[in-house]
Amino acid sequence: MSFKRTFTTAISPLIYLTLACTLFSAALSALPAPTELGQFYVKKQYSGQAIPSFSQNKHRLPKPIFDAKPEYIDFYYRAWQIGFEHFKKPQASSPFVSNFIDEAFNDNIFLWDMSFSTMWGNYAHHIFPSIDGLDNFYRLQMSDGEIVREVGEKDGHLGVIGWSEPGTAGNLNHPILPWAELESYKITNNKKRLAEVYLPLVKYRESFSKIYHPASGLYLTDKAAMDDSPRNKEMLAGIDVAAEMVIFDRWLAEMATELGKDSEAKHYLARADDYATFINDKLWHEESGFYYDWGKDNKLMTMRTIAAFWTLLAKIPNDKQLARLIEHLNDPKSFNTKHRVPTHPADEVGFNGDYWAGAVWVPTNTMVIQGLEVNNEFALAREIAMNHLDSTTQVFVETNTAWENYTPLEIKQGRKAKADFIGWSGLAPINYLIKHAIGLRINAPKNEITWRINELGRHGIQGLRFNGQGEAMNSVDLIAKKRKELSDDIHINIQCRQAFTLNIISPFAQQSYQINCQNKTEIVFINNK
Repeated sequence: MSFKRTFTTAISPLIYLTLACTLFSAALSALPAPTELGQFYVKKQYSGQAIPSFSQNKHRLPKPIFDAKPEYIDFYYRAWQIGFEHFKKPQASSPFVSNFIDEAFNDNIFLWDMSFSTMWGNYAHHIFPSIDGLDNFYRLQMSDGEIVREVGEKDGHLGVIGWSEPGTAGNLNHPILPWAELESYKITNNKKRLAEVYLPLVKYRESFSKIYHPASGLYLTDKAAMDDSPRNKEMLAGIDVAAEMVIFDRWLAEMATELGKDSEAKHYLARADDYATFINDKLWHEESGFYYDWGKDNKLMTMRTIAAFWTLLAKIPNDKQLARLIEHLNDPKSFNTKHRVPTHPADEVGFNGDYWAGAVWVPTNTMVIQGLEVNNEFALAREIAMNHLDSTTQVFVETNTAWENYTPLEIKQGRKAKADFIGWSGLAPINYLIKHAIGLRINAPKNEITWRINELGRHGIQGLRFNGQGEAMNSVDLIAKKRKELSDDIHINIQCRQAFTLNIISPFAQQSYQINCQNKTEIVFINNK
């Protein structure tokens, strides 16, 4: 989000209107002709459906069960209520081709926000296929492959003059489109869509050559959406953007493998490994055990930020480096604050707990959590996720909403935070509840659900939808009964429409079951102590 644009109300209305009109005209004059945009994506015309209402569809949402914390359930449904209010059709004057989730920040759509929003939206794919909202970015993809981070909802103008113009470091950052597409694919198993977005994403990856900096071997970084981060003043190239080039290639390799493009997958993996080695050589500081940005003075910076943990998602650290990064995450003086994880550590120069100078944000927490999981650090990942879910739920109980960001040193909404931010902040009450509190992970291409059971109270879900399109998706009920000790055997009731594999993992054992769905099933998971 744009810190700069959040506080423009300080400008007098007349000056602001004049400036806005000038910038708007400049943006329009710079806009490529429609025929030059979206060459790599098949969808060219709008074909959306009516926008669904929450009241008429609440009963069709997955129904989580978590007896120990009923406030989680209240927050879950409140998030969906706000989320439904943010489902939108394109304006008549817009070149958009699909309905979308509007983060409701201003009159633009944002690539980062919408990509994260689709991740909670996936659980209502049968009601509103939120992943389709990304079609609007592919439709406006430039002929050299670049996809802008910010697009005007009214007319499709690309970027913001002086902030995120195409071709600049202010625009090319956080390329998480493939992450969003793969998260959707795990829910829907829609290989047709995966094939359609593959070429646009390949071209998008190539467009980052425009901000490649040969002298440093890195990618120029303006803000990388961390708008007022103290690092920005001295930074030339960010560790986050460098790591994201590795992640991007790993994601492309995963897509290529799914699509049977084995030679392309091999190419992307090799490029990812090569650049990961380069990052370890250039941006890792052994003495402090941390990854840093590269400075304008052509030296390694010394300011720690949450950006370093993008390396986890890229699987760049070796075992020893991973252990050092985890030490930082667990340090109560820096990143292990009362509400985890601050974007700027509490003991670092420039920390004030506000916005990107230390506030807690759901998207960066999601990055840290998933980065830990791809490195098999599931216990710490859940610890951080549950801290965030508990903290945001407590704020919800007091304010009845979710916020753009939160303070790290006390359990409160951020001092510079927008309310009703669903938006990426829907990830906590929806995804964190399903994936971390309850513990359910869907892998539709493998037709399986993995359930990491860590709770004693009755918990589970009803009507969890996956593997298919619309109402053809499977619907599964999974309910674990209450027990007294973590080592007790687990009694689970299961009901479903279509057969699937259920993998259960506890702190003591794991077992796979083939669920045939012919009748309501009860299984007893034996905990081998």
